[in-house]
Amino acid sequence: MSVMASIAVVGGTGAAGRAVVREAATRGHDVRVLSRHAPDDGARVPGTAHHRVDLLAPDDGTVAAALDAALADVDAVVDASNGMSPGAMKVFTVGAQRLAEAARRAGVGRVVVLSIVNVDQGDYGYYRAKAEQERVLAAGGVPTTVVRATQFHEFLELFLGRDGRLGRWARLGLLPVPRGVRFQPIALADVARALVDAVEGRPPGGGVPGPGPDATTVTIGGPEVLDAHDMARAWRTAHGSRRPVVGVPLPGPLGEFFRAGHNLVPEHRYGTLTYREWLRERA
Repeated sequence: MSVMASIAVVGGTGAAGRAVVREAATRGHDVRVLSRHAPDDGARVPGTAHHRVDLLAPDDGTVAAALDAALADVDAVVDASNGMSPGAMKVFTVGAQRLAEAARRAGVGRVVVLSIVNVDQGDYGYYRAKAEQERVLAAGGVPTTVVRATQFHEFLELFLGRDGRLGRWARLGLLPVPRGVRFQPIALADVARALVDAVEGRPPGGGVPGPGPDATTVTIGGPEVLDAHDMARAWRTAHGSRRPVVGVPLPGPLGEFFRAGHNLVPEHRYGTLTYREWLRERA
């Protein structure tokens, strides 16, 4: 792909999408941000264009028209879309199908999709939906690169807050973390770098055959494997908290996935920013 490419970033106003937009724009690419809502003025990256596209709008024709306009003359698409609720997760199935069809109609040269390491080995509903997203896009008739990443540095905070996955423990004044779990956290900026490298035709490590006839899967992980307790203690120090760290069971398929170590890929260390360095940057 040429040095100056036109890249459409789907979900470009989310955390991962914003990082991709910044990375691609910094490299001199023409960037189009596709999302349901325009980014706030303060979050808009200079030189980028926004296209309002709702992949889950009820009218197929309206969605197709919006996608056709947004993808006209685009060289590559990066799908960084996300959705956690059952309704929003349809973006990985219904939305992915609509995006794949539009990319094929537009003659897009490559689709790059952000996914999760070993996502096809878990029975957690969100992971099943992400695995289906991979399959749908890879079967769409456009060369596809799937970039599977470990959890972001921000991930642990989903457990620490009063409204988090372990919120009932946090509401008791504790700092709860999943017991018996390790993470290999990676910085969003490092993930964005890998995604844009894939757009440019040089995915990290070259990749292996992916979930489709013209698909490649790339796996990237953070620079270190850390026990969740150690991460929580580092977080506590960085935030000046005195809440005691306590390990509690994480039930269900997600807990099983983590305890089995499926979230770890030490043989694919890629990220450069460590968790403690990330905490210091945020301080």
